[in-house]
Amino acid sequence: MLTSFFRYLYGYVRVRLTGYSPERFLNLCKAHHIEIWDLQNNGSYYEMNLSIRDFRRLKPLRRKTKAHLLVIKRYGLPFFLHRYRHRKMFVVGIFLCIAFLYTMSLYIWNIHIEGNYSRTTNVILDYLESENIVHGMKKSEVDCKEIQSMIRIRFPDIIWVSAEIRGTRLLIRIRENMDSIPAKEETIQEEPRDIVASREGIVTSVLVRSGVSQIQVGDEVEPGQLLILGRIDILNDSGEVSGYQYTAADADVYARTTYTYYDEFVLSHEVRHPTGKKRYGIYAKVGGKTISLKLQPGFERFSVLNTEYPVKLTENFYLPLTFGSTIYEEYEIYTESYSKVEAEALAEANLNEFVENLAQKGVQIIENNVKIEVGTNICRAVGTITALEEIGSYTPTEVLEPIPEASDTDEK
Repeated sequence: MLTSFFRYLYGYVRVRLTGYSPERFLNLCKAHHIEIWDLQNNGSYYEMNLSIRDFRRLKPLRRKTKAHLLVIKRYGLPFFLHRYRHRKMFVVGIFLCIAFLYTMSLYIWNIHIEGNYSRTTNVILDYLESENIVHGMKKSEVDCKEIQSMIRIRFPDIIWVSAEIRGTRLLIRIRENMDSIPAKEETIQEEPRDIVASREGIVTSVLVRSGVSQIQVGDEVEPGQLLILGRIDILNDSGEVSGYQYTAADADVYARTTYTYYDEFVLSHEVRHPTGKKRYGIYAKVGGKTISLKLQPGFERFSVLNTEYPVKLTENFYLPLTFGSTIYEEYEIYTESYSKVEAEALAEANLNEFVENLAQKGVQIIENNVKIEVGTNICRAVGTITALEEIGSYTPTEVLEPIPEASDTDEK
């Protein structure tokens, strides 16, 4: 690779050798230490590559062997510069392009964040922007260790941060403490609390870990009704309440609940039909500015699709230049009506989505009594869904005033 580079830098030619004794000419070249490569024997002639300097040394050898040399091709930088010697602006443009790329390589054009889950990329980028860590800043002004410290201080749930510069890219990797949220819940659980019903239903099972149960299996409960009390009465020898002990109620209370389902939609609906007519526009983003060459669509109704192509020389060498294209597609609106099969399928899909949302919340479906009816203009789905779910929700326990102790006089 390095040899090929220097050969291109100094220039070389490919020549065709003919004559009475070409083998003698090649032997003399070897004796005079003239380098030849890519030698090919084509029967009546030879072809080979030589450097410009060695080619100039062949004159006495050609006379001695009466060989004939014909230059077939010329390669290398000297020939390139000679070819464009009258095009000064072209050469100047090359050097300006090199200078431009070098200048752009001194800045950060892409900030990439990896490993974030609870914190969105925009939240972290907004914080970095408030600390003057932005796209387009000089790489010499970026302190990776300081960025790592700032992020850890600003976001306590981030336990590990790595910041490094790759090309024109600032790569930030983070690792979040996924156990931080449960830890907070455990802290909350230490506060006195009751468990109340979140929905109406019939209790099917009660498993109490702490607190005093106020219900039994088979009881009908209403929303907000007390299920588990987080206050325990302390009785004296006489069986009277002498004080209270508070705890964080903890229990699993399951009940048979009923959801009322209702959904209807009109059979006639509007549908977009593309006409096939499209118009195109282009735009470019240079730094923070947008240069738009978008054409007016000229359509009454149309959809817009933008596609952007950021310019980068390598995976990590981004340039402050982005090209984009815009497609305007015309469409017409027609009014159509669902058939009975289509209407039932759409109503079924809506019902399945409702049931799936319940299942994601931990609700177990027991019975589905929803009926779908398709009328002349309306499709209606009406019925009930019977489910089994945990209905307990937490609420702070009411703290009562302490019971005063009885005095000796009162006892007498």
